[in-house]
Amino acid sequence: MKTLGITIGCLATACLISTATFAQERQEQSLKLHPKNGYTLQQTLALHKRFDLGTWNSGEDIDLSRFAYLNTARFFPHAWIPRADQVSVLESAPNDGIGKIRAKTAEGEMTLDEWTARYLDAVIVVHDGKIIYERYPRMRPSDRHIWWSVSKSVAGTIVGLLEEQGLVDVNKSIETYIPELADSEWKGTPVIDILDHASGMTGLEADDPEAYTNPASPYGLFEASLGIQPATGEAPKSTYDYISTLKRQKPSGKKFEYTSVNTFVVAWLAEKVTGRPYAELVSEMIWQKMGAEADGLIQVSTAGAPGAHGLINTTLRDLARYGMLFTGSWNRIAKEQLIPDSLVREIQKDGRPAIYSAGMLKPKIDAYLGEPAAFETRQWDFVLKDGDFGKSGFHGQTLYVSPSKNLVVASFATGKGYDTWAFARAIAKSIP
Repeated sequence: MKTLGITIGCLATACLISTATFAQERQEQSLKLHPKNGYTLQQTLALHKRFDLGTWNSGEDIDLSRFAYLNTARFFPHAWIPRADQVSVLESAPNDGIGKIRAKTAEGEMTLDEWTARYLDAVIVVHDGKIIYERYPRMRPSDRHIWWSVSKSVAGTIVGLLEEQGLVDVNKSIETYIPELADSEWKGTPVIDILDHASGMTGLEADDPEAYTNPASPYGLFEASLGIQPATGEAPKSTYDYISTLKRQKPSGKKFEYTSVNTFVVAWLAEKVTGRPYAELVSEMIWQKMGAEADGLIQVSTAGAPGAHGLINTTLRDLARYGMLFTGSWNRIAKEQLIPDSLVREIQKDGRPAIYSAGMLKPKIDAYLGEPAAFETRQWDFVLKDGDFGKSGFHGQTLYVSPSKNLVVASFATGKGYDTWAFARAIAKSIP
């Protein structure tokens, strides 16, 4: 038995050494695998073999996560977000000085050039309607990259446009527009509280320590219902049906508690009001009219529910075009002003600081920005005192909009903490 114990111990040690060696090799490989020219057949097939529904977006295997972020349609059902025939042309006016702008990050102080080369998949800066900085170290310009939670801003924008058209009153209760929720605990929740992540319902993310680790948690079941995480025996087949089973954990309008569940309800509201699938709404109200250069994609479940909270996939330039709609450069890409000034002002002025400050995410967002945000609203992460606003996405997706500076900064990444907020803010401050 002693000999056996020594043998087992040696085997365990060998396993640890092997695991450590493998991890080191995988890390070294990830530093070498920069798909700026796409993936070879060998790489593609190997990464497909490594795909795991439970860990594909964890970043533990960063090569796999990046491959999946650039190729989500290989693994999940998607709906098209069609563009129009006419593409809006983005002029280039390169400014090498932008890459030399410095900012403090969690990885230390460095220039945007250094940050991009080390951590980003791609980045673009558009000023006065012209591209002044654009880099693609880990993807091709034609690739469609996942937006993650930057997608949430689209749902908020669409409901804002429906509000401008008189089709939605955000002060009315959600069951006014989604009768299926009339007999649920969502009843009586004003639409604006759902838009501002203050619904008071279960299904929380950051505020629930089990949200990302327990497949049977309310949030785990939500993602399973969409088909992007493994299903437990309890997982519902339809996200639409599942939403009505969630419970109230506090009165609405009291505290900012971030959750993608709210975004799904916002998108569902838009579908109910218009009678159109969400992907078609995004296409008809935004994509076609802004002259997108490529069709977008959005993941859908087998029941047809849209991944409106995070599963939009587009080129980087089309993300920048979307951001431009909130600035005076809209006329460089669209024939009509798609986002009225009144909606931009609502984003800039109508947030609720008390609700925002009561939430647990404000300190984290402030740290990323390097200064305190005033509030969040309408599915955007933050609004600053000067009216700039932005939205982040899991693993470093970034959209920063400065209407006063006529500026948009957008980036894609595959790594926790790689949001480009500090650089976006420094760029905005550098513009007179």
